[in-house]
Amino acid sequence: MGWKDFKKTGQVQTDSMFGDMNLLIVDDEQGILKTLAESFRGLFTVYTADSGEKALRIFKEKEIQIVLSDQRMPVMSGVELFAILKAINPLPVRILLTGYSDINVVIRGLNDGLMWKYVTKPWNTEDLKALVRQGARHYIKLVAAAEREREAMKAEQNS
Repeated sequence: MGWKDFKKTGQVQTDSMFGDMNLLIVDDEQGILKTLAESFRGLFTVYTADSGEKALRIFKEKEIQIVLSDQRMPVMSGVELFAILKAINPLPVRILLTGYSDINVVIRGLNDGLMWKYVTKPWNTEDLKALVRQGARHYIKLVAAAEREREAMKAEQNS
């Protein structure tokens, strides 16, 4: 469910409705990209990008609720991508895939609010799917909180 749908209906979806949510997967390795995309088909509408630049284009064109990105990619790292995505729209949930050697970058990214969670490689597919579903529920809560805040500000202005 996107922000616009929530504003129209006021409804919060259940897990069975995650298919209406858009997941953007970013990885420069085609094999990993394909495997991840297949893992989430049927759960979410899946978009893929093999670079940060392509991810930015998709993010601007589509209403993305969750971004799952590799950290180590040429030209733009996952954390750098997340910083740009957050500046465009802070609501989508951002999850980073990383190796243990990137832990300092991960800590900085978490402290700066650039990502919601991170997953170390190699990952367990079922655990990753559970985490992304949890991220979808978290996104729904973020949208609901933003709507409540917007309504409270609107009520303040009208009083």
